[in-house]
Amino acid sequence: MNTRTVLTCVAVTALASLMLAVPAHADEAPFYSSKQPYIAPSQSDIDAYSPAPTGYAPVATESVARHGSRGLSAYKYDALLHRLAVTAQAENGFLTPEIGRKFSANLDAITAANVANGYGMLTGQGAAQHRGIGARAAQRNAPLFADAAKSGGRVVAETSVEPRATESGENFLKGFGIAGVKLEPRPDLLYFHEVENPDGTDKAEGSPERERAQAYEDYIADQTGDGGTIAAALQYIEARPRSVEAADDLLSGIFTPQFIAAIGTDKAHIWYNTADGTKGGEVTCAPGADTKADPDACGDPKKSIKSTVDAAMALYNLDIIAADMHEENVAPHEFDFTQYFAGRPADAEWFAYLLDAEDFYEKGPSLAGHDETYSVAKPLLDDFFATIDARVAGGDVVATFRFAHAETIIPFAALLRLPGSTVAAPDNAAPASDTDVFEYATNPWRGSQVTPMAANVQWDVVSRAGIDPATGAAYTPLVRMLYNEREIAFAAGCRAVAAGSNWVKETELKHCLTGTAMTESPLIAAATPGPTATPSPTPTVTPATQGAGTPTTPATSMLAATGAQSPFGPALLATLLLLAGTGTLVLRRRRRHTE
Repeated sequence: MNTRTVLTCVAVTALASLMLAVPAHADEAPFYSSKQPYIAPSQSDIDAYSPAPTGYAPVATESVARHGSRGLSAYKYDALLHRLAVTAQAENGFLTPEIGRKFSANLDAITAANVANGYGMLTGQGAAQHRGIGARAAQRNAPLFADAAKSGGRVVAETSVEPRATESGENFLKGFGIAGVKLEPRPDLLYFHEVENPDGTDKAEGSPERERAQAYEDYIADQTGDGGTIAAALQYIEARPRSVEAADDLLSGIFTPQFIAAIGTDKAHIWYNTADGTKGGEVTCAPGADTKADPDACGDPKKSIKSTVDAAMALYNLDIIAADMHEENVAPHEFDFTQYFAGRPADAEWFAYLLDAEDFYEKGPSLAGHDETYSVAKPLLDDFFATIDARVAGGDVVATFRFAHAETIIPFAALLRLPGSTVAAPDNAAPASDTDVFEYATNPWRGSQVTPMAANVQWDVVSRAGIDPATGAAYTPLVRMLYNEREIAFAAGCRAVAAGSNWVKETELKHCLTGTAMTESPLIAAATPGPTATPSPTPTVTPATQGAGTPTTPATSMLAATGAQSPFGPALLATLLLLAGTGTLVLRRRRRHTE
């Protein structure tokens, strides 16, 4: 049963979080693929939000979000490059001793920073991202939450149970300004891509959730194994001459030509993520880590560097994760990997392409004629609709916030046909040219835009009291969408209530996104946007069943608010600012890796 608490919306907390969250800027993080730090909306983005049509008032809001910026998911890229660096030092493989010393020092520092923060855990930057998103969500729907605080409206918050997702939710709620909400574990809904849940339990035998997860895992195993079309596409992409050229160019700024040429040629120049770098060696763990508390501080011995492309990609992965660790990149463990990419933007872009290709094929639009990579997200879409239906039927949950992963957002974006997630790649099991595979020149999918850190999809819902004369039933609620807090239109084919509007009837959304029959016009009379009406305690939560003769009273009475304050009251501002500036995160560990 859902854990729900009475909404106590304190907008001064939202204001504090807005003041403390520093937005990133697009020109600060080029070619970071899915490790792109979140770029907060500008004031012009916020000012562009369209008001609801005249007579409609807010009744609900809901969202799903990726966790915020994190550190390295495990002792992997840093561990492998440590092993490579030891060999390079022994063979005088660095261009100069000073370059070698600084390279190894950077590796030591990023490892130490991840040990201190916890591998895979939310960084200070990630916490601030979600505090800001929560604050802006409270501000955007302030009239809704002000009314809910008086009438007993409640908030639900859900997590995949991965610690960084839970921490993201906790920080979102801090920014939102609500106390007492516990994040409900929903790996069934938010961790739908694996049979095993983040806490080590499995989805129940015979459950629909397990069957879907197993089917997805089986499909990916087949497609990425010998003879698989995705495997063929990824092999073709990595084998392109540009991959080797970009790798050699990047490594040439660090290592000698002789050492670069030797990488991958014999056992001495192939490195595994083990204590001595050999295949079958002992498991290696990050120096100084408490491995009982942080099992991810120990590496997977199957990971390896077998080519210059592998080596360059490991270095690229350290560079892009560093962009998410600004607050951890301080003495005594400061590091700088950006220096290795200075003057090499084309190389960085190519590595982003290589990283994007894997996510695109395994989680996104993938292959033409297939939907297995994103149809697995359908229960999440169904839950979005069910949440709206429960509210308009009289439920008292005014907001549902969900916190998950890139593996959640990427397929959900493809299922919704969000910008950048609308073009599949050819289903060609034997690619012979660049046109046979995912290619930046012909496909708009970019990890940095589809699923940056803290990526989110938010739906705002409005309704109006009374009977729609066009249908003889209660007015159908309207929905608009924000993608990373920027208002966008729904997918092509989802008809808005009026020309130029982004508001769409829920019935029309069900029709265009799930194929449900549409029995009314998608248009509304007098759809001219106007000032959003101030909601009264209960007028807009009447059932929207087609054919209903008269509106009914809510099935569930609103609970009395406890301790609620005016959304724009001044109380506690100084305390909230202090807490927001000095609060610390309790690191909790988990045993598996997700994005």
